[in-house]
Amino acid sequence: MRLWPWRERRFVDAEDEAWQAETWAWFLRHFGGLDDLRRSPLVAPTRGFFPPSEATGHERAEHVFEHVKRHARMSDWHCRLEPQAEKPETRVGEFWALKFDERDPDGTFSVQGNEVVITYDPGAVGDPGAVGDPAQLVATLAHELCHYRLRTIHELPPGGEAMEEPATDLATVYFGFGLFGATCAFEFKQHGDTFSQGWQWRRLGYLPPRAWCYGLAMFFALRDEPIDGAKPFLRPALFSDLKDAAAYLRRRPERRALT
Repeated sequence: MRLWPWRERRFVDAEDEAWQAETWAWFLRHFGGLDDLRRSPLVAPTRGFFPPSEATGHERAEHVFEHVKRHARMSDWHCRLEPQAEKPETRVGEFWALKFDERDPDGTFSVQGNEVVITYDPGAVGDPGAVGDPAQLVATLAHELCHYRLRTIHELPPGGEAMEEPATDLATVYFGFGLFGATCAFEFKQHGDTFSQGWQWRRLGYLPPRAWCYGLAMFFALRDEPIDGAKPFLRPALFSDLKDAAAYLRRRPERRALT
């Protein structure tokens, strides 16, 4: 006799699960269905996707941007890329620094006259062999380009205007950039040099890490592909979450987006 009927624990809460299913169905309806989804590569941080360049500064950002546009199938979509002002560090005392990067957006999308303008944080660019955060740059540029994509749909995403930013994050998964979004969703780093040390906390994007993993699992499930290709590019904890999300979707196929 079972006194406590077992219920499977959801990977994300019921509201988020329903929203993702509806939003994936919305993408498929407007972008061309499963055949279109299968055209999206699983974009990875490799030389095959992002060939090395000796360019520096804004030219280096332009180099990355052109490859992000190509992988997003937007090479012929005209837009101008501009750097933002440099972000200052907050220093606490002579030897300690505490940096919070949620103060300003890592990127913006706007329409100025008849031209689309996308901005980015120049601190993410780096130079050949120097410190930078190319994953952050790719995730940011993919997000802003997906704003451009969604602007062409004359219908609000599921959840309405309040869910436009999360839907834009999820659109980056649809177009193949989910590895970058999941990797950058939350980072906490200790840093230091000869003169100072401290911590840096940053959250990029509007979806929490588990929602990114659920979105990635949906990306693979709808394409009937194994998740193995993601393993080399995700931290062990993230890949473990992706495995759990994929297993949940296999056990509950009705949770997949309606196509």
